[in-house]
Amino acid sequence: MTVVLVGTKDELMGSGALKIFLVANLSSISITERIVTAEELLGVTPLAQGLALTLSNGSSLGGTSSYLMKTIAALAPASDILGNGDHEAAQVDSWVTYGITNFDVPIAALKAAIQAGGNADDSLVASIKKDIHYSMSVLNCHLLPQTYMVGDQITVADISLLVALRDAALTNLWDPSSNDEKTTHVRKWYNALITSDFFHQVTSTSRSPPTSGSMTSSSDNTQDVSLHGVAPTVKNKLYKRNRIRIKEVLQDASYVGKTVTVAGWTRTLRKAGAQLLFLEINDGSCGASIQCTCEASSTEGFEDAKKCGGTGSSFQLTGVLVESPSEGQAFELKVTRAKLLGAVYGGDVQGDTVGGMLYPMSKKAHTLEHMREHAHLRPRAGLHAAAMRVRHAMAYATHKFFHDHGFLYIHTPIITCADCEGAGEQFAVTTMLGNDPNSTDVVLPIFEEVEENEKKLSKKEQKRLAKMAAKEKVESIKPEEVKIPGAIDYTKDFFGRRGNLTVSGQLNVETHACALSDVYTFGPTFRAENSHTSRHLSEFWMIEPEIAFADLQDDINLAEDYLKYCVEYALEMCAEDLEFFENSPFGETGLRERLRNVLDNPFKRLTYTEAISILEKAYADGVGFEVKPEWGIDLPSEHERYLCEKVFKKPVVLTNYPKDIKAFYMKLDDDGKTVAAADILVPKIGEIIGGSQREHRKEILVQRCVEMGLDPKAIWWYIDLRKYGTVPHAGFGLGFERLILFITGLDNIRDVIPFPRWAGNAEF
Repeated sequence: MTVVLVGTKDELMGSGALKIFLVANLSSISITERIVTAEELLGVTPLAQGLALTLSNGSSLGGTSSYLMKTIAALAPASDILGNGDHEAAQVDSWVTYGITNFDVPIAALKAAIQAGGNADDSLVASIKKDIHYSMSVLNCHLLPQTYMVGDQITVADISLLVALRDAALTNLWDPSSNDEKTTHVRKWYNALITSDFFHQVTSTSRSPPTSGSMTSSSDNTQDVSLHGVAPTVKNKLYKRNRIRIKEVLQDASYVGKTVTVAGWTRTLRKAGAQLLFLEINDGSCGASIQCTCEASSTEGFEDAKKCGGTGSSFQLTGVLVESPSEGQAFELKVTRAKLLGAVYGGDVQGDTVGGMLYPMSKKAHTLEHMREHAHLRPRAGLHAAAMRVRHAMAYATHKFFHDHGFLYIHTPIITCADCEGAGEQFAVTTMLGNDPNSTDVVLPIFEEVEENEKKLSKKEQKRLAKMAAKEKVESIKPEEVKIPGAIDYTKDFFGRRGNLTVSGQLNVETHACALSDVYTFGPTFRAENSHTSRHLSEFWMIEPEIAFADLQDDINLAEDYLKYCVEYALEMCAEDLEFFENSPFGETGLRERLRNVLDNPFKRLTYTEAISILEKAYADGVGFEVKPEWGIDLPSEHERYLCEKVFKKPVVLTNYPKDIKAFYMKLDDDGKTVAAADILVPKIGEIIGGSQREHRKEILVQRCVEMGLDPKAIWWYIDLRKYGTVPHAGFGLGFERLILFITGLDNIRDVIPFPRWAGNAEF
């Protein structure tokens, strides 16, 4: 079904028309616009109040924009944007009326006063502001327990109030970026909708486009370090794409006037009558999409394209790239051949009917939790796609940084019998449970009680055994098999002993640092920690470099250089995505300014003891920490963030921690109380890097193992490194997902990894 919105040029650019376009977009109603004079509008329908609708059957309707908005919604009852059922429908009507009375009318009065006299009377402005603020407090209370105005999805009530508050913001009656606690929930709701795909789709094609700018780093220029040979240029000898990436098309004006082929997934589909079709296609190469215009008279495959099911369908499109006449986009594709690769079968529960009704990643705004529940489809959402592009960039930057500094990339094992952190929170790896998860006859082997042999040995046999024992008197450095009656007998398992998923590759990569000098590992690690916080995962990636012939200061310098390089790389190479995150309700306002602050300032360095003194003074002065700061505690996130966000306002390096709260492998300081450890704390995250100089003295390392309750025999091979040509060396570990959180400004670590794993969740 196609409808035409008729009105004067000013009315079609006004808020009333915007409401109608937004409702049509969410309802998947194809809508076009026709500009007429005021006299011609009355000829369409005498009931027109600035706007009129002409339906596909030729009839015309006039009335207020709210009436026309609800008329559009009624054309697509399955969308439920008028409310699901009579009760919700009544609530929707009530909130639409509330928006008109409390926002639209006073804002219109203010605009009229400004147009009449150039400046509105101060008392009138103050009165309207007061009324607006009161009305917003009502909305804030209403939105406290829920996501949308009515029900669990966007309705015309949300759209009507969204446009009204947008007008209020444009007339300086309220500030969506303020920190006013009285509008916290309104701002979250408003920012979520104003940055959603459906709003962007409408405003980018029929309204003024948002401004954008390029990002440049303000850091000092430094000389590149390249210690390896020059890599050969990547050339397409055999492989070649049968398409051009949308990113390349949009960035290269030389394609204008040429025939190109693009492929991707439909973000939006808009029909303009029976003869014209607009597809917004995205292939993931960048955040922007390209508008593709299909005409019945000139596009092969036009009829198939119309029946694709809308958002989520996939196409390969060939056509001529032209400069776009529409605002908000530089180019568009005039399609000559549209090949539907995959329709969306979301028209029914069985998935047999083409349609978008049940497609999980529809055009409407979705919560982060909804996207996590559909992790197999969330890469099609702009937020997750941007996070994955940044994740790729940071992985590439990591390898480039270490490669260009002469490091070797070492693949450390995922299955191990050592516990690097000594925490014991490891996932066991076993084959003793069998392959059938539903088997009911699994029996685990256990050590049996050993019956004492009461038979007396002859003197000759006793003498022989005594001689053998004397020969084997040298104690083995390897762990001895301990058979505890009733315990599981892991000698019957696949590896002949208990194996675990690694919690860190550090111990293994140190073996190569003690031969290859400078190395790093970058791989998955696992911890069976029953935590549900926004900062913890059960499966995550770690970057762990090790440098030989180095002390703690060398380690800190490397860590600061590495972190700054990643930030600079992101600002230069991920500018579009960082701008997206900065404007997203799930991102962070001022994100790029915070990142530039990291580049512009040297990290503050101080000891743990000095930090405790600062925290103790703050606590005494009334800062409400949940945990009282005192020497010897493992600093919680609130203390770490206070130091770098409130005290120093930049990244902080804390050194020389108490030995009892750090790992056994850290070098003991001369005072015998602290170790040569260093943690880097950054705003928003807290600890992002943890490192230390390693204990390279064998006797002290063994002593530290005993103190920490670790049997030195369990890591005999690690201690061996101190026997054979030991050297001072150091290293650090960085949780890759925390780095992505730091770069993107997102809050939950589950949103920066493709398939998050946490206690109770291992879906997909």
